[in-house]
Parts: sequence; C-alpha cells; structure tokens
Amino acid sequence: MAENIKHDQNQIVFGRNPVLEVIENSSVQVNKIWIAENFNDQHLKKTIISFAKEKKIPFMFVPDNKLKNLTSNQKHQGIVLSISPVEYKSVGEIIENTLQKHDLKIVLIANEIEDNHNLGAIIRTFAGAGGKGIILTGKSNVGINATTIKTSAGALFRTEFARVTNCVNVLNQLKESGFWIVGTDIGTESKSIYETDFPDMLAILVGNEHEGLGKHVKNNCDFLVKIPINEMVESLNVSVAFGIILFEILRQNKYFKAIS
Repeated sequence: MAENIKHDQNQIVFGRNPVLEVIENSSVQVNKIWIAENFNDQHLKKTIISFAKEKKIPFMFVPDNKLKNLTSNQKHQGIVLSISPVEYKSVGEIIENTLQKHDLKIVLIANEIEDNHNLGAIIRTFAGAGGKGIILTGKSNVGINATTIKTSAGALFRTEFARVTNCVNVLNQLKESGFWIVGTDIGTESKSIYETDFPDMLAILVGNEHEGLGKHVKNNCDFLVKIPINEMVESLNVSVAFGIILFEILRQNKYFKAIS
C-alpha cells in the first residue's frame, strides 16, 4: 500500500478567482482574511466581509506592503486568505471516489513535478475536463502551496488529492482496481496519441519537467503515448502536453457530456 504524506502548515490563498473559489465552493477551513486598504471591488469586498462575519473569521484591512510580505511579492490582487492545509486522502479513497462518485473515470498521477506553476496549470486543466482524483508521487514533487493554488485559478478546490512517495506502488494499486496506466513520454517506444485507442478507465501519468518518466516507472505503464510535434522543437511544456493528451482522450471516449 502507498504511504500518505501529511502536510501540517497553514497555506495562503490569494487572487480574486482563487479566493472566490474558496468562499463559494470549498470546504476548507479559512483562518484569517487580509484585505487591502485600497481594495476597490465593492461587490467582492461585501461578499468577503459577509462570509467572514457568517463564519466568524477574523478579517482586517491592511496596507499593500503587508499583502506583498504575505505573498512574497506575488500578484495578490488585494485579497489574501490563510487556510488550513488541503486535505490529502489515501490512494484507496481517490480510486473509490473516482469509481463510485465521479463521472470521469480518469485519475491523474503527477510524478516528480518540480514547478508549482506547472502543477497548478495541470490541475486547472484536469479540473476543467471534469477530473477529480489527483495523486502526487515522488520525493521531489512540489506538492500544493500558494503558487499552485493561484496558478490553478482556484480549480484546485474542485479536486481531491493523495500524496505518496512510491509511484510504482500507486500504479499497481490502480491496476488492481481496473485502471489502465498510460504514461506520457517522448521516447521512440511511445505511440502517437492519434494512433492510440484509449480505454475508458485510465490513469494518466505525467513525469518530471526535465527527466520525464524514469525507466522503472515506464516499465510499469500499460502503454506509452506522445504528441507528434515538429522536429525543430524537442518537447512541449508538461502542462501543455497533458492538456492535449487529456482532451484527445475525452474526444475519443465522448466524455464531453460529463463536463457540458
């Protein structure tokens, strides 16, 4: 069985879309709210203050420099939340929920992703396709932080996560539950996504931005796929490649009805 990795630090959410996602659609616990003194979106300000009062959450109006310090000078758009850590479920829970509760029978495995912007973009794409279950694997995986949340534009709060170290153990657990494992790899042994018939129940495995999938991980995939691109370009960004592959799978299996 895969081992769960726990996260024990509060996390920061900033930016208007992520904050709205927390307020309107998320079950995460909000601990504190900071609003810029010059915040000029009166409708959003009213929404945030009403939310804070209803939930009895401390909120305060602060100078812009305070928000810059909280977000390490990132684009906070005048609003910052402190939330309790995003809950990591077990791999078994991700599998069970995907099979029993979700329309899209696809699991995303993000292995050794090292850039939070890439991870956030991948999560946003997956959520946009109706995907729910995401498993973060590998010792170097960046996991979820404020940048991941911001880059996902809040879509992260519409998904659920497991986080484990050993990717191969996860692949075996998914296979035992009936999922086919498709690895994304630019190697010569990979088949074009446009020449591949994708089964309905899939776990899509994306690898490290620089090294891709390791040999041992690739050997445990049921099949490998790639996107045919111009030979002048070595590879695509991992989040871009994932989006192309995912939506080709959706097109083939007529999954668009699940997200319409």
